[in-house]
Order: sequence, then C-alpha cells, then structure tokens
Amino acid sequence: MKNKLVSIIVNCYNGEKYLSQSLQSILDQKYKNFEVIFVDNCSTDKSALIFKKIKDKRFKYFKTKKKIKLYESRNLALKKTKGNYIAFLDVDDWWDANFLNSRKIFFSSSGEYGFSYSNCYHFFQNKKKFEIFYKGKLPSGFILDNLLNYYFVKISSIIIKKKLIKDFQFNSSYNIIGDYDLILRISNIYKGMGFQNKLVNIRFHKDNFTHNNRKMFYMEFKNWISYQNFSNKIFKKNKFQLEQRLEYLRLVYLLSNRKDFNLLYDIVRYPLFTLKLKLLIIYFLPEFIIRLKRGYV
Repeated sequence: MKNKLVSIIVNCYNGEKYLSQSLQSILDQKYKNFEVIFVDNCSTDKSALIFKKIKDKRFKYFKTKKKIKLYESRNLALKKTKGNYIAFLDVDDWWDANFLNSRKIFFSSSGEYGFSYSNCYHFFQNKKKFEIFYKGKLPSGFILDNLLNYYFVKISSIIIKKKLIKDFQFNSSYNIIGDYDLILRISNIYKGMGFQNKLVNIRFHKDNFTHNNRKMFYMEFKNWISYQNFSNKIFKKNKFQLEQRLEYLRLVYLLSNRKDFNLLYDIVRYPLFTLKLKLLIIYFLPEFIIRLKRGYV
C-alpha cells in the first residue's frame, strides 16, 4: 500500500538565517511521499533564493501579494495543500530524518484521532544547548483537560488529518496563539495521539517573535479567555489555571517594561509558587544576566 501524502507547510518571513537547515531536514526525511507548501510572506531577505535552490517538484513556492498576519498566511497555505495529512515546520526549527516515518501508526488510525504530536528538544542558539521539552509521558486520547492544565503541543511537532481543515482553520486575528487556539478547538471533539520520541528541534534565539512581543502575547491570551465557554465542565475545571496563566503573562510583560513596588507586590501575591519564584528571580537579576539566562542573546 502506498504511503499517504503529507503536505508540509512552511510559512516564511525573512527566515534566511536558519531556513537552509529547516528545508534540508525535510529533504532528509525517510518518508518520501510529501509535498512542501512554502508561503513567502513578502520576505525582504534571501529566503526565496534559498528555497528556489532546491530542484525538487515536491517543493512548491507561493508568495503573498502583501505582508499578512502569520495565521492568515497559514490559512492561505492550507488552501494549497493536496495531502491526506498536514504537517507544519517553522523556519527556525528542524526535524530528525525519522519524523514523518514515526507517525505511520497515526496515518492508519481511526477517525476518532484528529491529530498527532510529539515531544521535542528545545535548542538554545546562544548556548548551543539542547534540553528536553516535556519530562513526563505525553497522553493520547481526549486530551483537552491535559492541554488546558498545561499546553505541551508544539506546532512543528503537529500532524493533522486534512479532512478536519474544512471545519477547523486558524483564527487569523491572532499573531501568536493561533495554533494553541486551533488545537484546543480540535481537542474538544477529536482525540490526539501523543508520541514520546523527540524528533523535533525547536530553536530559541534573540529574534523569536513571541519573546519579542510579550504585550501582544498577553493581549491575545486575554482576548482568547474572554471568548471561552466556562459552562463547559472541562473549561470550568481549568478556569483557575487559565486565569493564572493570563496573570503570569501580564507580569512577564510588565517585567520587560518596568520594575516598581506595585509590580513586586503583584508578584509576591501570585499563587503558583514555582512561577512566582521565576518571576522574583527575573525581577531582582540585572538585565544582562536575564538575557543570558534566557539564552536568547
């Protein structure tokens, strides 16, 4: 039986620094039945030239007419796909050669399973250091409760069944939390299949969009919470956790802009001890040490 076609979406805006490694990791896949949908979001660097050096008919280039939001770009890419399954690879990240091959069980799974995901490594560019992202065992099944308590799904580890796309697309109003929102909506209806292998490498560096836009992250998450149905028993159960996640994002954003007694007071009152300790360390450490500890410079 022929392997199912996997559409790999690569959205790019000025990704030349790490793009070659990302694309090479796709070329190196042992699972060969794939197509690459590369959407160039009006890059002004050499991203297009790097991509077009690859002379492989499976690699398909598209360019937006103007620069658009990330999740609008992802939705555009979804419309171009022809595969039975959709995978995503950010230009900063790269896969092990067995990444697609490791999902064959998912490819033959029942309709109850809408998506699969896996563990991964975090790679801190500044320190050239790998760390395991999730130390526990990743669950399978209806995992909405797990995800609301602690979100452990990285977009470069996700593979989604294409048939879901007609019902589920990214909310294009978001710039940061669009994949979080999408996977939670899917998880409310379909099972997720968790894989323990670490065949994905997520790169952290000084230009990561999320870490350079903390206010946007906070505001998007605040907006997302305001639209949730807390009469749903699973959401109701996790309401406190979600509210504390929002407060943590607010405090992190404020820490990047000011330090005063009122902010310190809010940190001391924060109820989750481990995160409170982290916030206090950031508050009292000199800024250059903070940047070094984060590994983004």
